[in-house]
Amino acid sequence: MTTAKNNDINILCLRHEGKHKHTKRLIAMRKVTIQMIAERAGVSRGTVDRVLHDRPSVTPEIRERVQRLAKQLGYGEADDGTPRVRARIGVFLPGSDWFSADLKREWLDGVHDAQRIIEPLGYEVGVIECETDLPNELAEQIERFRTDGMDGAVVSARNTPAAQRLIRRLTEANIPVITFNSDLPNSGRSCFVGQDPYRSGRVAADLISKYIRPGDKILIVAGNLEIDSHAQRVSGFRDKCLAEGIGENRLIVVQSFNEYVLTYEKVNEQLKQTGSIRAIYMANESVAACAEAVAHSVGKENIMIVGNDLTAVTRRLLKEAKIDFVIEQDLYQQGYQPIILLKELLEQPVKPIKPVLLTEIGIINAENIR
Repeated sequence: MTTAKNNDINILCLRHEGKHKHTKRLIAMRKVTIQMIAERAGVSRGTVDRVLHDRPSVTPEIRERVQRLAKQLGYGEADDGTPRVRARIGVFLPGSDWFSADLKREWLDGVHDAQRIIEPLGYEVGVIECETDLPNELAEQIERFRTDGMDGAVVSARNTPAAQRLIRRLTEANIPVITFNSDLPNSGRSCFVGQDPYRSGRVAADLISKYIRPGDKILIVAGNLEIDSHAQRVSGFRDKCLAEGIGENRLIVVQSFNEYVLTYEKVNEQLKQTGSIRAIYMANESVAACAEAVAHSVGKENIMIVGNDLTAVTRRLLKEAKIDFVIEQDLYQQGYQPIILLKELLEQPVKPIKPVLLTEIGIINAENIR
């Protein structure tokens, strides 16, 4: 395990080493949080918060019990006069096969800003980067973080039965969870923050449908169709094409799993095999590989390319006129909003919260790029 300090936020990178995946453990002092007191007192976090801040609507018996436990556990002021951690939030990020370095950078900007707001209020945010997007690794990382106390979690994970069960176990333990980027709708999570990928795909299809001619074909390059957001982008794109009179026989779908070399090879292969491809929808992150393959193909200069996610790479490609449009999903807000929402939820557990907070779908080209 390596620990790095990045913009005042601790990023704990748990690395597996060797064939048997031996992992070093991070040894840290166990911090006293409201969740710990609540579990020992047999009450909710909201009740503990009311007691600690001398608010009404708490029976004398429970008030005395919470105050006694808080004192026994050492909750309050540290020896140096700084406030102890009020709550710990774990933010769990999938591996690099899902989130590229560019996407992480955009997303972490939002996390950093949210952390700067809530840290002075006594909250601690730990960002844990997984090696993969497998549910068993996510479970291991969550359990490691919980050993020092965890009051809430922000999670992005592939929508599988195992991931659903994992999140449900947290919520049943009174640990609220907010998902981002990829939703787990039947897990008991409190809220999802992210783009509607189905609508995103429809927007991309609408742009391309206005450009192609009758008989032209469209290449759709997906990342991994086992990931809900990727599959929904393709589904939305296909449905909009059909609505515009573009038949299935004119749509070619391939997967490249966000790998640069594989994307280049897949696009290059299809351009050689199918002479009538007029547009490419990059429903994954490897837009640069697609642009390179098109540039290296003779007679393919007029192919329209629509990608996803506004990053440093796609900004450059737009400015260089190597791609035409990018469908933006506002990764900054996907990093910022879950942490702010979780803070509010921890402070007011009974406050209603919207189950879904959709980020805006932006259409970016060389003329309006920022």
